[in-house]
Amino acid sequence: MKKLLIRSSVIFFWVLLFSATLYWPKFEWRELETSGINVFAWGDILDPEILANFEKETGIKVNLNHYSSNEELIVKLKATHGEGYDLIIPSDYAVQILTRENLLKPLDKSLLNFWQTLNPVLLNHFYDPANNYSIPFVWEIFGLGVDIDYFKHHPFAPSWKLIYDHNFINYRIGMVNDPIEAILFTSFYLYGPQKELNAEQKEAVQKLLVEQHKWVAVYADFRADYLLATKNCPVVIASSSYIWRTMRNYPFVQFIVPEEGTFITIENLCIPKRSNKNQLVYRFINYLYSKESSAAHFHTFGLFPSTIHAFDLMKMDPLAKRLMLSTKEEFAKFHFIEQLLPEDVIRDIWVDVKKP
Repeated sequence: MKKLLIRSSVIFFWVLLFSATLYWPKFEWRELETSGINVFAWGDILDPEILANFEKETGIKVNLNHYSSNEELIVKLKATHGEGYDLIIPSDYAVQILTRENLLKPLDKSLLNFWQTLNPVLLNHFYDPANNYSIPFVWEIFGLGVDIDYFKHHPFAPSWKLIYDHNFINYRIGMVNDPIEAILFTSFYLYGPQKELNAEQKEAVQKLLVEQHKWVAVYADFRADYLLATKNCPVVIASSSYIWRTMRNYPFVQFIVPEEGTFITIENLCIPKRSNKNQLVYRFINYLYSKESSAAHFHTFGLFPSTIHAFDLMKMDPLAKRLMLSTKEEFAKFHFIEQLLPEDVIRDIWVDVKKP
């Protein structure tokens, strides 16, 4: 009897071990699925319907948290060493900072099923020359939103002159409220692309911004569309996504790319170094780059997709399509946002510009 019990126990042990070995991967996968992934992103960049569809189709929960600036993202990742986040969406220059801080995980491009559909002009830029850590997701450019009804009877030029040249301006304008951008755009109008400003250039930029103040109705980053739609301003400077959304409802609004060139921002997907959910993260990333997802993000937010395979699903005007299909030479006229002066100097200039 004793031998029978021992023998039965041994058999039971081996059966249990075999079963555990056989089914362990399934248990592990289910555990990963129910835990979901933690995504840290801008507020208006991921379509809620796309996220809901992904969760419904895969059973993988997407826990979404928002930040309001790249600086907030960088500070939080530095403080936590990236712990607790599985996917982030930083802008171009922020990718460079996070890579330098060793906070990003190298990409496994063999797990990305859409790489060949990416627009080649969006790859291999200064912030990640071989795209080892970042995938361009969406992008937009700064330009001028104009009321074409107004300019049927007033002088017009597709130029930065519309917000800087007193020979054109006898109207109110909408100006960006970010001092780094305001100084950069003004410097570009005066001197073309620059990496930094000398004392003489700094004085000229400050003088022009102070002069411009008398034409500015509102300094605002998120109200340019309202200013145009209500005809409060015939010209505003804003990112393309805001103007594109306005154009859908107000046919008198048009987006103008200044003939001298302009500025671009690329938002990228990156995986924090401490994320341990590769299978789930790559599954989510591939879903975001599907044709349906790319088209939905353009229609919802007006952001240009980084892929070129969804055009047949997208309703866009000829200018939007032409911009998204820019040649390498045309794309060279789009410059990245840079800080041209130290923070304390920028602050002093902005105080001078904004004073009554």
